[in-house]
Amino acid sequence: MSHIDKIKRFFSENPSMIDRKWKKGEYLCWEGAGLERLSLLVSGRCRVFRDLNNGRTVLYRIYVPGSIMGDIELFSGGKASCSIQFITDAETVSVSMESVRTNKDRYSRLIFYLGRGLARKLHENSLSEALNTSYPLEVRLAHYYLNFTDSDLSASSLGQLAEWMGCSYRHLTRSLAALSLKGGIRKYGEGGGAGWEILDQSVLRKIAMPMLEEEGRILFEPGEPLEE
Repeated sequence: MSHIDKIKRFFSENPSMIDRKWKKGEYLCWEGAGLERLSLLVSGRCRVFRDLNNGRTVLYRIYVPGSIMGDIELFSGGKASCSIQFITDAETVSVSMESVRTNKDRYSRLIFYLGRGLARKLHENSLSEALNTSYPLEVRLAHYYLNFTDSDLSASSLGQLAEWMGCSYRHLTRSLAALSLKGGIRKYGEGGGAGWEILDQSVLRKIAMPMLEEEGRILFEPGEPLEE
């Protein structure tokens, strides 16, 4: 039985379970809004982010199938800590948080699993923050092009990519040009159809090696088996 099937089995024992399909661009929740359901991502992908007071957007991670959403709010009882937006069509199953809180003995294994997942998230977020403040933008861009430029995960514009990288648009274009001069990427198209694509992965891998060695895909929330 797969990890997703095991979680769905736990959820199916809860009469409040709902199976829902989402369209690309829809939001599971908004930062600061109420969040009353614990959700499992069955298919598709979504981004977890926060909007800062200075107008920038910080991308925390990309959720893939098997990810749990709402675990922080289940324990804290507070409002949504981040916004979650689907970047592909997706499917989730969810249960009422209150039903889990009021039946702790029945869902003790699930609660332990969620607590272990939160510990992992704390570790990964601390590492991610340290790496993103320690390495130059050029290194982080090389890492991005190696890992996140498939159709589901690539930024929709350079403006969005600048937000994700936490830099100015001017700084971003300078760093892209530097990667191009080193032979890692190349520009294609003109005007609104212009963009950047990988030219030589080996060049990018050499530049991004410090991050690759330390953390791999730090933005992903991997599925972890739920023990029988």
